[in-house]
Amino acid sequence: MENNRHVQISQEGDALRVTLNRPPVNFISTEMLQQIGSELESMGESPACKALILDSALPAFSAGLDLSQLTPDTVFLLLEELHGVARSLNSFPRPTIGLVRGMALGAGNELLACCDFVFASEKASFGHPEVKVGGIPSLAPLLLPPLIGDRRAREMILTGNFIGAKEAESTGLITRALPEARIPEAVAELLKTLGSLSLPVLAIALRSVRTIRLHEMDGRLREIEALYLNQLMNLEDPMEGVRAFLEKRQPVWRNK
Repeated sequence: MENNRHVQISQEGDALRVTLNRPPVNFISTEMLQQIGSELESMGESPACKALILDSALPAFSAGLDLSQLTPDTVFLLLEELHGVARSLNSFPRPTIGLVRGMALGAGNELLACCDFVFASEKASFGHPEVKVGGIPSLAPLLLPPLIGDRRAREMILTGNFIGAKEAESTGLITRALPEARIPEAVAELLKTLGSLSLPVLAIALRSVRTIRLHEMDGRLREIEALYLNQLMNLEDPMEGVRAFLEKRQPVWRNK
């Protein structure tokens, strides 16, 4: 299968593996999202694909969106592609499995929240630091409350604080926190279990557990996109946050 520089696609047994590989920390670009979305569309109905694995070739799963693309001219396309991948993951006709070793922040955590199963190293961390750089997450307000509860979701989104893998497991953000060396074994066991099931029955079961999110996603995402593009991006502070991050300094908020 063809790969670009930053997304590697492979078939391993019955599973399609989508691997992020954009050093140093997998900042997610529009181009990466476009390839992921294209692969999800083309592989979902393949009889050779019985599960999707989303992982990283780097110590970090992802540090979030590429902030250099959060400009007034490019942010719409970036959000459109991110939300398109989220929709595709939530409608993918096979079980989806996220694997995490290091940090999963911002959009990285949002992509994992779309997966049916998430296995993480005990050393992994999760968070939404967008507010600290003058931004907001565009998927977490929809995805996190059903997973971890409204109060925990607000805490993560409004403070930008991170949580560890054990807390992520206890809140329901991930399926299981494991020693890193045991993750392949856990994935193999899960794939064996899934492989023993009727494929069409499993597909219906997937639709049953995703139906509420799928029903809400389009309308809610349009509301969040309008909030992001029409209100947030009309402020001065978001661009100051991006500049400060890229220049490796503290932002100077003008509260405007």
